[in-house]
Amino acid sequence: MLPIIARNMFRIQERLLGRRSFAILSQLRQSERWDRQRLKELQLERLRNIVKAAYENTIYWREVMKENGFTSDDIQSLADLQRFPLLDKATMRRRAEDMVWRNEGKRLQFVSTSGFTSEALRFYTSSTREGHINAARMRGHEWIGIRRGDKEMYFWGSPIELSKQDWIKKIRDWLINDGLTNGFEVTPELVARYFTQWKKWRPKCIFGYAGTVVLTVLIAGAHGIDLRELHEHHGLKAICTTSEMLTDMDRRLISETFGVGVYDSYGLREAGLIGHECEHGTMHCMDEQVLLETIDPKTHESVDGQGELVVTNIVGPAMPVFRYRTGDIVELYHTGCLCGRTLSHIKISGGRITDSIITDKGKWVLGYSFMYISRSVKGIVKIQVHQERIGEIRVLLVTDQNFPSDGIEQIQQAVRARLGSTDNIVVELVDDIAPTPSGKYRLVVSKVTEEMLAKGEMALDR
Repeated sequence: MLPIIARNMFRIQERLLGRRSFAILSQLRQSERWDRQRLKELQLERLRNIVKAAYENTIYWREVMKENGFTSDDIQSLADLQRFPLLDKATMRRRAEDMVWRNEGKRLQFVSTSGFTSEALRFYTSSTREGHINAARMRGHEWIGIRRGDKEMYFWGSPIELSKQDWIKKIRDWLINDGLTNGFEVTPELVARYFTQWKKWRPKCIFGYAGTVVLTVLIAGAHGIDLRELHEHHGLKAICTTSEMLTDMDRRLISETFGVGVYDSYGLREAGLIGHECEHGTMHCMDEQVLLETIDPKTHESVDGQGELVVTNIVGPAMPVFRYRTGDIVELYHTGCLCGRTLSHIKISGGRITDSIITDKGKWVLGYSFMYISRSVKGIVKIQVHQERIGEIRVLLVTDQNFPSDGIEQIQQAVRARLGSTDNIVVELVDDIAPTPSGKYRLVVSKVTEEMLAKGEMALDR
C-alpha cells in the first residue's frame, strides 16, 4: 500500500475508534520545542485536571486523598504530587475496580501487561489514553525518519496480537502498512524464512524486543545470512527496539549487522510511552504525558541521578496512575540535545530490579552484567541465569559450532570474576531456552530475588 494511502487509512481507523491521535500528534510536534516553563505549565494543568477527575470519579483515589488530608483543589504546583503515596503493582491488582472511571470516554477496556501469569498486571484503558500513546509513538518514529504509513514490521511475541491474525486483521494491517513477524520462535530455520519474507515485504523499519533482535542477529551470523541486504537492496532504514534493556554492545552489534541506525524506546503498558530516542540517540521523555521522578528503592526517598523510576500518567483519566513504582533503575536529565528539542531525557541505567541475582555475600548484581559476560565467549546464541537458592547460580547456554571446547570454563571464570563471590557456578548446555509467555527472552530468573524484594531487603550493586 502506498504510504499516503496507508496513513489516511490509519487516520480513518483512529477516528472510528474515538482516538484523536493525529490532532494530538500535531500538538506534540509543537510542544517538543517549548521552553521548560511552558512545558511545566502544561504538566500542572493536566495534573490538576486528572487529580480532579480521580477525586470525583474513583473510589480508590478519593479514599487516598481523604486519608492523606488533601483534595484536588490543593494541587497548586508540581511539587504537590508528593502528597500522593507511592503506588505499587500489588495495590493496582487488588484495587483496580476501585481505580476506574467507567464513564470517562469511548472504548473502556480491561487489558493486561505482558509477563508470566503471576506477574501480569490488568488495568483499564480507553480511547483517550490510547490516542495519546499512539500520537507519542508516531512522534518518536518521526524523529528517526519513519512516518505513519511507511511499512513497519513488528517483531513481536505477544500472544494477543498473534492470536488475532484472522483475515479481518490481515486486511487491516495491509491497509495501514503494518506487518507482524512471530517473535515467539527464533530458530535458524525461521530466521531464514523471516529474512525471505522481509526482503519481499520491504519494511522501512523493524520494531521489536531488543533481545529478540539480538538473537536474530546472532543466528543469522552463524548461518551466513547477510541481514545488510535489507538496507542495501530492500528499503530498510531503521531498527527500533523496545521492552528490554538495549546495551551499547547490543546496539553496535545490531547496527553493524543490519547496516542501519538502532533507536530505543521505553514504555510500560500500564503507565504509557515514557521515552523515545531521537536522531541523535537521546531518549527524550514524553513530558506532555507523564511526570517522572526517581527514588531510592530501599528508603523510598526522592533522589537525583540514578534511582527507581516512579511514573505519573497525566493523560489517562479512565484509570489514573499517580506515583507508580516501575521497578526500573534509570537516570533523568534536563540538559539540551543537538536536535533542539526541550524535552527532558532518560537513561535506562540498570534494567529491572527483579532481573538480578544475589550472591552468597549479599550483593545484588543486575542481569545485564551477564549479557556482557556472554559476549566475551564466541558461539553463545542464548543465555539465561537461574537462582533457586543463595550460594548456587545456574547458567543455561544455547551454543553453535563456534563455541570453544573450554567455553564452559571461560563462562565460569568470567561469572566468578564479575560476582567476586564464592557461589557455586553451574553451566549447562541446553537445546533451547523458551521465551516467557509474552515472547520476551528473560535473562535472569531468580526466586531468591523475588523473596528478598518481598521483604524489602535491597542493596543494588551498581
